[in-house]
Amino acid sequence: MASRVEASRGLGSGDPGGRGTSPSGSVGSTARRWSPGTRAGGGSRTAAGRGTYLGLDFGTSGARAIVIDDSEEVLHSEKVDYAASGLDQEEAARSTSVWEGALFSLLGNIPSGLASSLRAICIDGTSSTSFLVDRETWSIESRPLLYNFAAEASVVERVKAIAPEGNITCSPTSTLSKLFTWLYEDSLDVEAGNLLLLHQADWLSSLLLQNPDRRGVSDYNNALKLGYDPQEKDYPQWMKSQAWRSVLPAAVVAPSTPLGVVSDKISDTFRIPRECKVAAGTTDSIAAFLAAGASEPGEAVTSLGSTLAIKVLSTKRVDNLEHGIYSHKLWGDLWLAGGASNTGGAVIRKYFPDDQVEELTKSMDTSAPTGLAYYPLLKAGERFPVSDAKLEPKLNPRPSEDSVFLQGILEGIADIEKRGFELLHKEGCSTLTRVMTCGGGSKNDKWTEMRRQRLKVPVETAAEVEAAFGSARLARRSD
Repeated sequence: MASRVEASRGLGSGDPGGRGTSPSGSVGSTARRWSPGTRAGGGSRTAAGRGTYLGLDFGTSGARAIVIDDSEEVLHSEKVDYAASGLDQEEAARSTSVWEGALFSLLGNIPSGLASSLRAICIDGTSSTSFLVDRETWSIESRPLLYNFAAEASVVERVKAIAPEGNITCSPTSTLSKLFTWLYEDSLDVEAGNLLLLHQADWLSSLLLQNPDRRGVSDYNNALKLGYDPQEKDYPQWMKSQAWRSVLPAAVVAPSTPLGVVSDKISDTFRIPRECKVAAGTTDSIAAFLAAGASEPGEAVTSLGSTLAIKVLSTKRVDNLEHGIYSHKLWGDLWLAGGASNTGGAVIRKYFPDDQVEELTKSMDTSAPTGLAYYPLLKAGERFPVSDAKLEPKLNPRPSEDSVFLQGILEGIADIEKRGFELLHKEGCSTLTRVMTCGGGSKNDKWTEMRRQRLKVPVETAAEVEAAFGSARLARRSD
């Protein structure tokens, strides 16, 4: 990936006319800014004569903007932290005014030479983060509920009473469970027809549009946990027969679908061309997958962070909630199938700090497996590739040598990854051809070699890991 300019800032004003003026307590810039005719690291360049594309990622602690060109070179990257708003972290993370301020701050800090050549913008947000708005005034009419909000058991039982057994909406953190929280815990009246459910990415995108659709527009990925069926391209009948049907977004489209052009106010304030499109967004996890560079069926991304998550591009939808597998629809005949295990880096850190892992790894011989056959978990319970709430960790016997013990843990996680890909293929997923890796584990060459030996396909470090880059790719695709 080509060089970029990186900056980290505090939140600007929520007013589009504020041009990103930072309030007291904001974080200052940590790097030089791109300007026409200069480039980070030296060299001359200009954006003149080429289109640029903006991806915006709204995560759990802050938001990031990345601008790319037609060759997907990163020209500008900047992050704002929600904490700079002066609110505590939890309150800031669920504040719509903080998200709005972050959006306009990021737009205001894009160098004019890049803003003036923008052709499309795309936004991703955290999965199932949502709230209700008045479809006429666009005012917020419910408390925003974040991706990790878990509905009360009594609320989830109401969902289970109407949804098919094992449906993704039956999860306490699903968007439908959030809607039922507003209906049955907060006693909001939706039958009048004036309220509309919007996901974080839906609402933020609407703030940029000249004519946002008052009937509501979402995308396949954000709408999945609401209950939308992307294969049928419709809500299921068991949802359409409910009295609260009117709050659902009327249109659900593929990520990157053009929704319209930026408003005159956005264009004038931020010097963005009036013909700049606003594209349908996605969730932050899907954007992160797209950032890694996967584009063909059989290509996969493994995230080796605190936990292990794998996703594969497939021409077939694969869903098996018994094994913790579900699929997101992208576009055309492409699906993104995968699952997440409770194994991962958190288990390693329980026994070894990062610097010790690095030192112990040096003496490992990947051509001589330990044969320990571990199943590394922090505590009982697994989601994927085995869905078993009572599955116990297996980390015995423990060898006397720390390097052998660590190698056994790394092998165990690699074995779980292999089982996950084998299960996805057994369920009908496209044949694995390549794996790109993101997360801290991607930096461990010995571990990568262990995984390569098991998967028998190329295993590489992802060239790009920022979700905003994935959204920028979607913006480019919309043009």
